[in-house]
Amino acid sequence: MSSTNPAPFDVAIVGFGPVGAALAALLGRRGRRVVVFDKSETVYPLPRAFALDHEAMRTFQEIGIADTLAPHTMRYRPTLYLGQDGEPIQHFDMGPAPWPLAWAPSYTFNQPALEATLRAAVQGMSHVQVQLGSEVTGLREAEGGAVLTVAGRDGVPQEVHARYVVACDGGTSPTRKRLGLPLRSLEFDEPWIVVDMRIDEAKLAQLPATNIQYCNPARPCTYVVGPGNHRRWEFLLLPHEAEQREMPTDAIWQLLAPWVAPGEASIWRAATYRFHAVVLEQWRRGPVLLAGDSAHQMPPFLAQGMCQGLRDATNLAWKLDWVLTGRAPDSLLDSYGSERGPQVQDVTATVKRLGQIICERDLAKAAERDRQLRALQGGQVRMQLRQSLLPGIHHGLIDSDTLPAGTPFPQPVVHAQADAPARMLDDLLPNGFLLVLRDAPTAGQLEQWANALASLHAEVIHLGGAAQSHGVQGFAEQDGVLAGWFAQHGCAAALVRPDHIVFGAAESAAQIAALLARACKALGVARATALQG
Repeated sequence: MSSTNPAPFDVAIVGFGPVGAALAALLGRRGRRVVVFDKSETVYPLPRAFALDHEAMRTFQEIGIADTLAPHTMRYRPTLYLGQDGEPIQHFDMGPAPWPLAWAPSYTFNQPALEATLRAAVQGMSHVQVQLGSEVTGLREAEGGAVLTVAGRDGVPQEVHARYVVACDGGTSPTRKRLGLPLRSLEFDEPWIVVDMRIDEAKLAQLPATNIQYCNPARPCTYVVGPGNHRRWEFLLLPHEAEQREMPTDAIWQLLAPWVAPGEASIWRAATYRFHAVVLEQWRRGPVLLAGDSAHQMPPFLAQGMCQGLRDATNLAWKLDWVLTGRAPDSLLDSYGSERGPQVQDVTATVKRLGQIICERDLAKAAERDRQLRALQGGQVRMQLRQSLLPGIHHGLIDSDTLPAGTPFPQPVVHAQADAPARMLDDLLPNGFLLVLRDAPTAGQLEQWANALASLHAEVIHLGGAAQSHGVQGFAEQDGVLAGWFAQHGCAAALVRPDHIVFGAAESAAQIAALLARACKALGVARATALQG
């Protein structure tokens, strides 16, 4: 890595946690030259993320590790919110299959196993270099990109050139501080302790079989069922405990006493945290972008912290790839922050609302909370879909702020040939723009769309059955998920971005050419003007 060679790397990633590793994998699979630095040589040992959603699993599917992760994940159990009287006030679940993205909407998982799997995938990629025990001590913009000063294991500094830098270096992000980029408070700050437990086999059946939010003013608490014998408890710290960096083991067992005793389980790991909500005001400065906890942090009440970081990675990976390959101008990267910032704020607003329900300490207010929530449900607590709480993209590179634009495109289970085994659709397609048609196209339509499709590097598929039509692959879906989606939105076609987000939809085949033209114009790619004329 000579300082005389300009930009030997396309992207330098600072931080090899789940977000940095996922971004490295997504870029590596696209053939980009990537270097990753992390000052630590090992996976972070304390409890952090515990749940994944279906978009995260879709990302792991793209990276190629979803099957490897299967033994370390478990479908998320229903969640009950219990009021101060111990009776339900809210109920969240994910509904029955078939699910819209093929994956279950939520999972619990073992984070050390997930990180080990991610790291192994990245370190097996020829285009990616990983340097552990290497601390980035300096960063400056330079012609053609940026220069990082890196101190390796031997302590000797070296300069590394990259076209772009992505900081995934955590909530205390040295990169963010070095750039002077402020975090904006979203006004939530509560001290909690998180305790991961290994439960003895004989005790498991005596514990709750589902996830519970104990909305008890005396001591709000969360209980989550994990894979195997892994169970997690989270407790709000009371004012006299709030400043403790570590809680004594005896005190932890006192918190756990209503559920388990020392002879029935062992403490795997525990850590105190301040659950707070912050988001970057500026996600990019020149060639440097931020992602994951360095860009935003939120309380865990919807289990979205790491999931949002993975959304950063999928949003950013294809845009970096397009700019680096010359398919789109550098300005495409500006849409990253304009999309992710508002979306993170929308998610955080929902998380705060749930947190305020859980963390209420005033007895009278808690009683009124319980009364109002039950009244809103007609006096009987009804199941709400967890995934319905998550907002889509409302700003940035979408056709309009009208559904289904800005939402994840479904992933049906399909047959590519009549006698072929069922597969998830993403596994059968290249990673890029996708024009999905409800009906098979005509030769004339394909000719009309050809220039725009070439500019977008887009693949065309249709749901007219497992056969080709004028060279366009057709698929027969197994469960009618996508047919139902087309009917729900009253559309004949959808243009889908490489991160599986719907750019926009066309109500009829006659509107498809205009939709493609608008996409070309939004991306700043060729032939948009010709298409409109």
